[in-house]
Amino acid sequence: MPRVILNPHVQLCFTAILALLAIGLRPAAGTPKCPPQNELLAKAKIVVEAQVKSLSIGESGFFLAEGVPTRMIRVDLAIKKVIKGKYPGKEAIVYGAPLPPGPLSELTMMALIVGLGGDDTFEWELYRQEITDGVAFFSMNACSYYKFPVYNVGPD
Repeated sequence: MPRVILNPHVQLCFTAILALLAIGLRPAAGTPKCPPQNELLAKAKIVVEAQVKSLSIGESGFFLAEGVPTRMIRVDLAIKKVIKGKYPGKEAIVYGAPLPPGPLSELTMMALIVGLGGDDTFEWELYRQEITDGVAFFSMNACSYYKFPVYNVGPD
């Protein structure tokens, strides 16, 4: 067995990762709760049915304050149809941070099952986040509408 695995710090990191995977990440106590999905749908301007083409997590390249995560999530969506509002494109890119709110586990599941047929599409609000005049992106960290297929993967 490699010596690195025996390092107590590495063992602690593996234990922490396994614990987070087992219990799942939940919003922090100070994070405000989002309204119910039916309210978010009513307020949404653009809602699409989409598939995940790709999902990646990597360094953002942003210069952020100390203690702020620099890793970002990028989700490339293939738009199947527009459910609400107007969106002329057939693709969209959504960005987010690995912080709540945001359905990262659901998006990861959709990235894994795309192309397997059946329930590989979901509903997603394309929430436009303005940075400055003329500069905007679709954000996954706003309280925005989404609806994923329900999978019964556990024992009955």
